[in-house]
This record gives sequence, structure tokens and C-alpha cells, in this order.
Amino acid sequence: MRVGIMGFGRIGRNIFRILTGNEEIEVVAIVDLAEFAGLEYLLRFDTVHGRFPEEVRVVDDYMYVLGRQIRMLHARAPGDVDWQGLGVDVVVESTGKYRRREQLQRHLDSGASHVILTSPPKAGEQLDALVVSGVNDDAVGAQSRIISAASCTINAIAPVLQVIEQNFGIEHAFMTSVHAYTNDQRLADVPHADLRRSRAAAENIIPTATYSPAGIGEVLPAMAGKLTGMALNVPIPDGSTVDLTCRMTRSVDRDQINEVVRSAAASTHRSIIAYSEDPIVSSDVIGDPHSAIFDSLATMVLDGDLVKVLVWYDNGWGYATRVVELIQRIGKTAVGGAA
Repeated sequence: MRVGIMGFGRIGRNIFRILTGNEEIEVVAIVDLAEFAGLEYLLRFDTVHGRFPEEVRVVDDYMYVLGRQIRMLHARAPGDVDWQGLGVDVVVESTGKYRRREQLQRHLDSGASHVILTSPPKAGEQLDALVVSGVNDDAVGAQSRIISAASCTINAIAPVLQVIEQNFGIEHAFMTSVHAYTNDQRLADVPHADLRRSRAAAENIIPTATYSPAGIGEVLPAMAGKLTGMALNVPIPDGSTVDLTCRMTRSVDRDQINEVVRSAAASTHRSIIAYSEDPIVSSDVIGDPHSAIFDSLATMVLDGDLVKVLVWYDNGWGYATRVVELIQRIGKTAVGGAA
């Protein structure tokens, strides 16, 4: 499977790190607007994940890693790259800018066979699939060409909601994601279309909207219309959590909630949910490949039917791991496993 990455920011670089040395999936092209020397530098030195473990060289328009030659290109928008000429099967669209179907279609028109969007689509846009690993894997079929991997937050809470809802039933729920700041925010007080996001990211707790409730309804129909919430972006670079409060349809206790999640983490959701019995904090989940780390010490139940749980996640690494698994799934279901 030959992959092109368009957008070599945090998610794009994490995907590249995970795929380095993979014998079945090869990154053959990286597309970004930045200077190639700058992209090389940010791959080699990462504030969150540390130094890249392999030697990296950029010579002219190529990056060299572990004997592989990767084409480097400057391009502004989908359709500007000849994916067919590069022999690319799957384009990972990780710029964060192009979330409409007609924009993503241009990757296919340029020769790619599949596109994975590393964010939710724009509101109202219908792609071939919106998939969350461990929740609705069957959403990706042989005819799926334009696929969204949802968001890191949806990937974190959907599996936990699925387990709790299937076992006990949820009447409705609130969520608050406490999220590491993102590159859409400002380092200092500088104008932004979202006034709260115009404030200094490293100095403030910043309330913001989240697509997660709507996305949850799409991947987990049993929760459609039952969940709402918001996000608080906080002054840390990585490691996030969701505070999830559910009104149950029947009486439960703390041990019952913890046990069904523990059981799922050991079986049906083994690589998706990690079950923690340790007093962890945000830095402890950095580099964790699971979508969700369930904090069993934080589970609370009030009056039998009001449940609060805490779900941690590495908002960059865990999500990138799911994207890589999605590429692998495409190779098996959509293109017959061709490498």
C-alpha cells in the first residue's frame, strides 16, 4: 500500500512516525506548504514525543529514511498533486482545511484510489464513511472511497459510550473534553474569528465548541440526540481527557460500570480501550496508542442512575494509530490487500 500525506503537521508527522519501517505500508509522498528543511527539522525534533529514532535526510525534493526515498512536494490544495504519477493508493488529508466532499474528490480525480480525512467533515457533508475503530468498523466497505476517521475526542468516548450503553442503557449524557491546546489557537492575544480562540493558548483555559456530540450520533446511532457538550482547551501540549456524565435508564453502581469497561478492554475493545487502576495524570497518557484510557479510580455514581466517568487519551498519538489501522483496513477490504 502506497500512501501520500497532505499536511505534515502534528497528525501527519505522528502517522509518519508510526508507519516508519512498516513493510506493508509505504509513505511515498509528503505534501505541505512549508520549506522542506523545516519539515525535516520538525520530524527529527518533537517537543512532545522526543527525537525521531531514525536518521532523516532531505536532499533536493526527497526525504530519505531507512533507505526509503519519499517525494517532497509543495502544493496548496487537493487536485494540485498528480497522485497517479506518484503511484499513491491512499491520500491522508491532514491539512485540516479541506473537509468538503467536492474538495476531497479532487484527490481521487488526481489518481488516488482512497482518501482518509483526519478530522470530521464539514457540517452537512456526506462522505462515504465516518468510522471509529471498535465502534462501527463495518462502515468501511469495498465501495468506500472518501472516509473520515472522525476526531480524537470521538474516538476516545465512542467506544466507552458503546460499552456502557449496550450494558445498561443511557437516557442522555453531557460531555466536557479537557483538551490540549491546538495550532488553531493563538500563542499571544491576536485576532481570531472565534473570539475565545484569540486569547493566549498557553495562559488560559479556553471554552470552545465541539463536533463530538453530533459525530457520536453518526457512529453510534443508539446515542443520537442523547449527547451534548463542550470543550475546554487548556495550557498543555498533549494529553487530554473527557469528563462524561450519563443519566442511565436503570440503576447501576460504580463496580458494575468499571467491570463492564474492564471486561471490554480485555476482550472486544482490547486495542481500543485501556483500563487503568492507577492515579494517572495527563502526561502519563502521552504516547499511548489506545483511543481511550478509562480511569477506573474516577468513576462516580449518584442515586444509582447518574454516572460520571473520566476517559483519557493522547489526542495526537492514539488518533494517528487509528488512522494507520484504517489504512490497513482499506488495504484488506477495498483494494484486495494490494501492497
